Amino acid sequence: MRLSSGTLRRPSLALCLSALAGIALAAESTERYPTRPVRVVNPYAPGGVTDITVRTVLPYVSQAWGQQIVVDNRPGAGTNIGTEIVVRSQPDGYTILATTSAIATNPSFYPNLSFKATRDLAPIVVIAETPLALAVQSALPARTLGEFIALARAQPGQLTIASAGTGTSTHLALELLKAMAKIDLAHVPFKGGGGGVVGVMGGQMSGIVTVLTLVSAHHRAGKLRILAVTTPARSPLANDIPTFAEAGVPGYEATSWIGMFAPRATPTAIIQKWNGEINRQIRLPEIEERFKAAGLVARGGSDRDFAAYFLKDTERWAALIKSAGIAVKP
Repeated sequence: MRLSSGTLRRPSLALCLSALAGIALAAESTERYPTRPVRVVNPYAPGGVTDITVRTVLPYVSQAWGQQIVVDNRPGAGTNIGTEIVVRSQPDGYTILATTSAIATNPSFYPNLSFKATRDLAPIVVIAETPLALAVQSALPARTLGEFIALARAQPGQLTIASAGTGTSTHLALELLKAMAKIDLAHVPFKGGGGGVVGVMGGQMSGIVTVLTLVSAHHRAGKLRILAVTTPARSPLANDIPTFAEAGVPGYEATSWIGMFAPRATPTAIIQKWNGEINRQIRLPEIEERFKAAGLVARGGSDRDFAAYFLKDTERWAALIKSAGIAVKP
């Protein structure tokens, strides 16, 4: 039996029309997104900085879109439980991850993860950052970062510097300072930043790397001295404090951030809709004021810039963690 060219073309034409219809429906669905409630997974317990960040911003996004956004707290395993939930979710924009810069260091601390964040997640936006600072006891003979570095070189291994715990952003910021300034400091991990601050003011600790807002009031009261902030530019939370780069360690940056991610195959239009909306909302004066009260600084930027930054962050922390021999207990 001979088939005519018209007979051959008809199924192909039907397939093409079906495919085009599917594309049109998908485009329409993306354009109307979201048409049902969205779940934002927070891999931390309620009440922490990530929780405060998303619960500050998301009600404004929900109102703008006319759709419910539910925060789902899924703590555990160093944030990896919540992260994997999003990695394994459908890439339809209805399950989003809000997490901290710990996602960039976790691959080094948990080498047997079943997922790879830089491969399996699509960065959306950095919502905010938490500036860190180096503060020293007021009696320490170092009024500037340069004098502190000189003192550390004169007394290798004798200055005790607290952090909020092994593997935390404050610990890594300290290790980065040691590596870049070529100094030997004794790291003393605490469970959280509060105990270390008390230790510095009481004279038991030479200094601490911690969240800026934990020490700013004590700095103003003369109970300790902030030498520098870890962000690449001066923080609007304390514009009189120089950055590490300004104060004598060029190129230094150790930023703790809160960002949003989606499963890797999520449509670009949905990624960019989230990005644009978050960028708009975090510039509202009332959001900026609430962030400031929580020790946060609004950040924003494009999804492409965040993707490049996230990859760079993951790689540079991996190199530092390996060279410093840092390990955390599972």
